[in-house]
Amino acid sequence: MRKFFLIFLVATACAGTGCGDDGPGPAATECFDYSKFDGTTPEASFAGEVLPIFQRSCSFSSTCHGAEAGSAGFAYLGPTLSEQATQAQIDAIVAQNVGAASRAPSGMPRITAGDPANSFLMHKLDDTLSCGDLECAPDGCGDPMPFGGDLLPSAERDAIRRWIQQGAKVN
Repeated sequence: MRKFFLIFLVATACAGTGCGDDGPGPAATECFDYSKFDGTTPEASFAGEVLPIFQRSCSFSSTCHGAEAGSAGFAYLGPTLSEQATQAQIDAIVAQNVGAASRAPSGMPRITAGDPANSFLMHKLDDTLSCGDLECAPDGCGDPMPFGGDLLPSAERDAIRRWIQQGAKVN
């Protein structure tokens, strides 16, 4: 009985660790309708809108997206919210994400400047991992992000979506 309890305890602990890019996530309830999305206004600000969202929800530890050198193939999304990002850190965020291949074999870059529908990051944030032309969809594209938490509010996801639609500029 004790052995069973220990196995259960270890399995439960392991299920809650890591950053969730290895297994299939829950099925999306519906795909995002880009035909109804106007990403042209208002102007998106990376430093003022997008980076703080990344810092608060993605970069809270170096385990997932808070290490500049990357961690186990995870892209860098900025320092923790308590730190002011340097220009070198911002350049690292862009270099590791815009036009860069995703860790999962998704068939699309992490961020495709000007095209949020073909940005793997948006599928992760929207939990639409079974939508679109994702090559990894039959076998699993990982978990939605932020891992283990609720989806970001739609206004925050739309801010990131607008930033990508407007060219993923560093502004």
